[in-house]
Amino acid sequence: MTDETEEDLLPELATPDPMTPKRRALIDGMVWRGLKLTEAAIEAGMTERNARMCAQDTKFRAALNAEMAAFKASQRPRNVHRLVELRDQNEAKGAAVQAIRVLEELAQQADAAPPSDVRPGIVVIIQREHQAAPVASEAAKIVFAAPGDDLAED
Repeated sequence: MTDETEEDLLPELATPDPMTPKRRALIDGMVWRGLKLTEAAIEAGMTERNARMCAQDTKFRAALNAEMAAFKASQRPRNVHRLVELRDQNEAKGAAVQAIRVLEELAQQADAAPPSDVRPGIVVIIQREHQAAPVASEAAKIVFAAPGDDLAED
């Protein structure tokens, strides 16, 4: 029997979140409010130098890119509405024609787009059939013996 210490009973701690509240505020200011790096740094309560150092950190950039992707996705519906407004106006007929073309291209892309999980390539699916373990033949025997025992066949 082994003695268990309190350390053995505690769950593994996850790695600390590298995104401090100031870093998150920096990203929010730049992405959602459209501030420049220096302006967002001031509002986040950090120095410009610290903000530039954050911008060099790979984990910070990954979080920034993820937030930018969310921002872009949130803007797409409004972009389509703006194209519809341009299409329906009568002052700039060239802009209306161009908006119609873009809307038609978007519709064709949506119709032709494969499901999001499908990517080009080869998929190999390996299926293993579950088979029962082979039954030992009657001639097979299991013999337990100590070293030095004489194992003569019966």
